[in-house]
Amino acid sequence: MMNKYNTEDYFSVIDKNIGRKIVDCGDENDALLMISFDPANRTYSRNKFLMGPVFDIEMPKILSTTNIAVSNVREYAPHQEQLPQIKLPDRQQEPFRV
Repeated sequence: MMNKYNTEDYFSVIDKNIGRKIVDCGDENDALLMISFDPANRTYSRNKFLMGPVFDIEMPKILSTTNIAVSNVREYAPHQEQLPQIKLPDRQQEPFRV
């Protein structure tokens, strides 16, 4: 017999001594198996997945193509001043060899 996987619940196995979560399991039997390794120090809790944000999406209306305006105005780009070119000195160190 095959168990039906419940996508709304998951089970967290927790270390009782320090409160640290050890693992999340999708099936309660898996969580119980993880507890069986150290039952004195482990427990589990059932958690529910919370629904994420919901977005309503509307298709945009078709844009009109009959009134298209084209502008011939060019954007003004200020003249950029050329910086002087600096020549770096040649290497004066010995090459590194491994």
